[in-house]
Amino acid sequence: MGARDAPRFGSDHAPPAEDPTRVTEIPEHLLKRSKERRSAIGGGDAPAAADAPASEAVEAAPTAAVPVRAAAAAVEVAPEPPKPARPEVTAALKRKKIPFWAMPVLAGLPLWAYVYQGTLEPPPAGEDDPLVLGEELYGSSACAACHGVDGGGVSGPALTDVLATWVDPLDQMMWVRLGSEGWPGDTYGNTAKPKAGGMPAFPDLSDEQMAQVVLYERAEFGELDPTSEEYLLLMEIAAGTTTFEAAGLGELSTAAGVDEANLAAGG
Repeated sequence: MGARDAPRFGSDHAPPAEDPTRVTEIPEHLLKRSKERRSAIGGGDAPAAADAPASEAVEAAPTAAVPVRAAAAAVEVAPEPPKPARPEVTAALKRKKIPFWAMPVLAGLPLWAYVYQGTLEPPPAGEDDPLVLGEELYGSSACAACHGVDGGGVSGPALTDVLATWVDPLDQMMWVRLGSEGWPGDTYGNTAKPKAGGMPAFPDLSDEQMAQVVLYERAEFGELDPTSEEYLLLMEIAAGTTTFEAAGLGELSTAAGVDEANLAAGG
């Protein structure tokens, strides 16, 4: 090496220092090859990351999921205000309740009503009621004088056992019509009591009148059942809807030999 090519040392000929801000330039063919390589790997002609703008890189990045629970917790829903009560409900709530001391009084009202109803007098019977007419006949004739106003007996026997003495009301009606003198035999009634001759005859009583007085005696003193057949039969004769003759003789009257002609009034 000649003197001419020998390095020169000195302050004026020292090698220049590298600039740190200087960017090394990459050859174009290397950049092209790198781009093609990335395209082959990615399956498309996506631009290199270095060549893509910063805004596109930001858009390509996946959006981070925002926690739904945290977002829902951040929003607080105010509770719905209560609906106003209806006017009738408000009035019922303000109404005074029944005091406790009144409960026994209310509980005893049905009993009081039952007792009060028992004190009421029954409605007056009509003037054409067979029982009323029979009571009048019993008091105005010799019946009450002999058997007593209450049926307990005075000179005549008591009528409290009239249902046993005369089982069939038709036989009792015939006894009232004929009396002890007109009744055949020495005894009368189902109990076969001896005739004493004290029973007067009432041949002039109509069928209605005779049924009325017999009904009164059996219902008032004998406590005849109002629902029984004989009660209804006496009511029909007393009301005039049927006759003694149509009803016929009783079994005891037939056995005693009473003439059927006596079934007609005045016979």
